[in-house]
Amino acid sequence: MNPTDAQSSLDDIRRLQGKTHDEIVRHNFTLPYVLLGAVGLLIGFGGTDLDNSWRTLSMVLGFGLFVGVAIVHERRASARMKGSLPLLGLQSAISAGVLLVYIVFRIASWALFGLPAHGLLSQGMAGGVAATVAYVLATPLTRRAHLAIMRHDARRG
Repeated sequence: MNPTDAQSSLDDIRRLQGKTHDEIVRHNFTLPYVLLGAVGLLIGFGGTDLDNSWRTLSMVLGFGLFVGVAIVHERRASARMKGSLPLLGLQSAISAGVLLVYIVFRIASWALFGLPAHGLLSQGMAGGVAATVAYVLATPLTRRAHLAIMRHDARRG
């Protein structure tokens, strides 16, 4: 193999790797899965102020739907990515951000609007709606960050 053939092969590998990254990101952030995950978050967070048995049911159903969507989604992927510390950090930051939005809006709904602490139209539901909207609106930014991390990891290793 001469140097030109070797360079051509390496260029093909990089091009195909870029297509693989694009496919992984496209698949990870498809709208139906994002919306189903958001519904799961809404049910889980929104039910935190219900009576004990309904709270348990809503949290199991909501967060179970969120996790179930992620599992099914990953199983249907045509290409899988290697895990990395920066991707784990990104996912942790997203989770912390959604939880922070929930807490801030729960407190704000009580302080600004005087929403009750129990019932369906409560502080928990207001925080849940805000967290769900934040999760959906952050998806394009998350997609870009995900792709940038994957490309950076590919160049490094």
